[in-house]
Amino acid sequence: MFGIKKWRRQRARNRPIPKKWVEVIESNVPYYLLLTETERQQLQGHIQVFLSEKYFEGCGGLEMTDEIRVTIAAQACILLLNRDTKYYPDLVTVLVYPSQYVASDSRH
Repeated sequence: MFGIKKWRRQRARNRPIPKKWVEVIESNVPYYLLLTETERQQLQGHIQVFLSEKYFEGCGGLEMTDEIRVTIAAQACILLLNRDTKYYPDLVTVLVYPSQYVASDSRH
């Protein structure tokens, strides 16, 4: 099983990222512009893997768009740059709300 996952991730990392996505990242993730070309390529590969493995769900009537998905993936994957990563293995679904979400249950 590990070999298949590794192969799928490598295939996703090598897939060219759509130009529209790069435009979204440049617009919504200012840190991207500070990266070297090598780091940008690495980030784009991580984004491809993240988007292929994680499910995004719009909550509260929010309709998911590529802009939302790509922006969230880019922010999450910046933290993975220059690291050996497992791509947030415990994260399966990303819940996206149209505005700030405050949990009603407060456990201490």
